[in-house]
Amino acid sequence: MSKENHNNEIIIENYKEMFTLVTSLKACANEKDLYKGTILHADILYRGLLQRSPYLAATLITMYCKCGMLMKAHRVLKELPVQNIVSWNALISGYVQDGQSDNAMSCFEQMVNEGLSPDPVTFICILKACGRMRAIDKGKQIHNEIIKRGLLETNLMLGNGLVDMYVKCGMLVKAQEALEDLPTRDVVSWNSLIAGFAQHGHSHEALNCFEWMQCEGVCPDEVTCLCILTACSHSGHVDEGEAIFANMTKKYGIIPNLEHHTCMMVSYGCAGQLKRAMASFNMMSSFDFSTLHLLLGVCRKWGNVELGTLAFNEAIHLDNSCAGG
Repeated sequence: MSKENHNNEIIIENYKEMFTLVTSLKACANEKDLYKGTILHADILYRGLLQRSPYLAATLITMYCKCGMLMKAHRVLKELPVQNIVSWNALISGYVQDGQSDNAMSCFEQMVNEGLSPDPVTFICILKACGRMRAIDKGKQIHNEIIKRGLLETNLMLGNGLVDMYVKCGMLVKAQEALEDLPTRDVVSWNSLIAGFAQHGHSHEALNCFEWMQCEGVCPDEVTCLCILTACSHSGHVDEGEAIFANMTKKYGIIPNLEHHTCMMVSYGCAGQLKRAMASFNMMSSFDFSTLHLLLGVCRKWGNVELGTLAFNEAIHLDNSCAGG
């Protein structure tokens, strides 16, 4: 065997080894199997593999994050012989997913101070953190940096993250401006803005966005329909909501789920249209406590004993089923 062929075989074996370890760490992360993950970590350290594969290091950090060991994940990163953007992204993402936005922001600042340049994945994570913390000034700073780098031209997820960040911060005008500036928009872009308008009681703006997205050829999905039905319910636009609900199957090919039915039932109930609320109730095959609580509130408001009794009995049945399980 020639020396070149021998070297190629070694390279292939190394790739196989790395692939096996990465796959095993991902399995531990998905199953939250900290014990096996720790054993793999020890084996990786023993063989000195972390310095050979940044992706392996990032996967190890992600494993600890998904197992809820954020401090351990942070320690792994700090002990790496070389810290790069991939490993930092794994840790920042872990903090964001765990709801520790302040720690994610601290890591971001530390990473930048150490001379590493954020990539689109970093920015997406930090925009989520800004939205959750309502750190609008930092969010605007990140927005300006993204524009300066021209990243929106090629990354729709980053654009959607911007829209969502402004919505979470309650800056709906800025969210709409950010959406309008996107070179392309998909259903996720529109859902973020429509949800924001619905949550803040701006049903007219939500309905306008709903029409606008369809004019652009973007088809609503289950989330869009729930957001727009919620907007109609909050504003008392029962007829508009009913028309959209009817079009879900006919026009958009979406089968209404429990949340859609609940939204319509509550919409009818809040408007005092109790016969239609009763009809929606009878169409529903399952309930949860949140739905029944809303319905009981509606029945109390309008003094409807018949529907209230049905809702109460269903709540008792659901409680007994949960206790039996």
